[in-house]
Amino acid sequence: MIDIVSLLSAVEKCQNAIIVGHSHPDGDCVGSAVALAHLIEGLGGKAEIIFPEKAPHRIEFILGGRKELDALPENLDGFQIICVDLASPVQMASLRDAIENRVCIRIDHHDVSTPYAAEEFVAPKAAAAGYIIFELYKYALGEGKVCEIPLEAVNAMYAAISSDTGCFKYANVTPATHITAARLIEIGANAAEINRLLFDTKDENQLKAEGIALSRIETFANGQISGIAIELSDYEGGLNIKDFETAIDFARSVRGARCVVSVKASPTVGTFRASLRSNDDTDVSKIAAMFGGGGHIRAAGCSVEASSAKEALDMIVKELEKVL
Repeated sequence: MIDIVSLLSAVEKCQNAIIVGHSHPDGDCVGSAVALAHLIEGLGGKAEIIFPEKAPHRIEFILGGRKELDALPENLDGFQIICVDLASPVQMASLRDAIENRVCIRIDHHDVSTPYAAEEFVAPKAAAAGYIIFELYKYALGEGKVCEIPLEAVNAMYAAISSDTGCFKYANVTPATHITAARLIEIGANAAEINRLLFDTKDENQLKAEGIALSRIETFANGQISGIAIELSDYEGGLNIKDFETAIDFARSVRGARCVVSVKASPTVGTFRASLRSNDDTDVSKIAAMFGGGGHIRAAGCSVEASSAKEALDMIVKELEKVL
């Protein structure tokens, strides 16, 4: 685990913070940012949060009513930039030029990453960045730096951990993960409602997108690899890339698949966003790193330049076949 004492000391110095999460923010990214913002405010500072894109509608509830910045201030002098759950500068996307050389603190849990902050606090064994923020909160409470954890922060940290563990079913779950979740529930986290909203609630567009994703499943390497390619032409009838977030889960459910990939066309023509998962110990982060991405051994992502989603999928599959 990271040095919580040093992390709290660093965070206390950030009295006018802007907390930045990664592109395509997920539950851990949003939950960690929200909880950290509450902690900084509890320490007497000010905090705002921003992501390269707005949080998807399905996880907006994690914000707990907190507003995201629409854009960075024109002059960042006097602000401290903290990045959470952000593995490398490429994940800063549209914010990269403004903040890459200004990041004071990075709080992260990715196995494969690129250091970029003045102070790095990375715990690869942590199930989620939200887990680290809770450890930070516990230490601040013990030292009398804060007197309580706001309910919005409690719910945000629980959502962060549940999101990044697939409702506690992924291989990154440890006994400590369950203990932390139990502690958050004890404090007041609405676990049942959070998990319902995260995993059992879908709008009409997402259901349509899932139908398309199911029809796109392919297998390779005698069934050891399953993949889904979503083309720009699939974004019809009001659908967009965010509606296809769960495509990777369908690829992962194919019996016998060791590695799975979903590739989705991005709004930028010729660029495709890939998610990789491993159902065994195959290190997909190394494959993602070949394309400038990164992540964890069993869960990683990258962007691929290609003429179609199918071509991008084939490029990744070719590399996966070499290691299977």
